Amino acid sequence: MNKRALQASYVSFLAVGIAYLYGSLWLPMGKVEAPRSGLFPLLDAIFIMTMSLIQLAKSFNTEKVRLDQTEPFPKGVHLHRVAAVALALVLYALCLRFLGYLICTAGLMAVVVTLLGMRGWVKVALAAILTALISYCLFVFALEVPLPWGEVLP
Repeated sequence: MNKRALQASYVSFLAVGIAYLYGSLWLPMGKVEAPRSGLFPLLDAIFIMTMSLIQLAKSFNTEKVRLDQTEPFPKGVHLHRVAAVALALVLYALCLRFLGYLICTAGLMAVVVTLLGMRGWVKVALAAILTALISYCLFVFALEVPLPWGEVLP
């Protein structure tokens, strides 16, 4: 990958971080002792922008981008896994409002852990359901972030 392409990707991530920061400022922050729904996105945005700026600065300081330091885009089976995860994330976003957080998250996690190599439907189902339930409890009870129930669950 050439130097300009890397710099363009760092600038794009910086733009995403800025947009994420802007969106997070519309949410209530709360305090460190009692965080609200805007604190985590704010921290994410700061992290994304910081990492983008560090990588962008590094790219200007080096004479030549070494190809052995950059990861190639996946090929073959790995490309299919990347595409499957991307498709699962798009379906997750499209179905979240209708099916709700618990069903969509459990489905997404089932796809992801299967693609990562977990075998056996009992293990996959257990990992997916536990992830959905634990993350739901964390967001709803600990962080007081309302999550969509969907139209399927009353």
